[in-house]
Amino acid sequence: METTTPIYDKDLSLQLAGGKPDLAEQMLGMLLRDLPQLCEQANVAAAANDNEALFRSVHKINGSTRYCGVPALGEAADELELEIKAGSTDITAAIQRLNEEAERLIALKKQ
Repeated sequence: METTTPIYDKDLSLQLAGGKPDLAEQMLGMLLRDLPQLCEQANVAAAANDNEALFRSVHKINGSTRYCGVPALGEAADELELEIKAGSTDITAAIQRLNEEAERLIALKKQ
């Protein structure tokens, strides 16, 4: 699913870090470090229909996005979290979007 929401918003990241560039980079670095493992945990939990573990992983991702200026990933995590809370029986599209946005962020920051 292609989105027009920015992958990374440097100005937002700086704003969220209280105008401190070093803190903004540190927060983003921590998210990028943990994101592959959190996505893997979410995928494993989804495949096992373990909504409790899935929610924990997605909630961690969602919370992290609130400090990093990564709106596209934040939207994807929020969407998936809401679907889990609503008891949706088909979260395939939402988890796919989460994975895609995570991959896009990681690829962007590797450049």
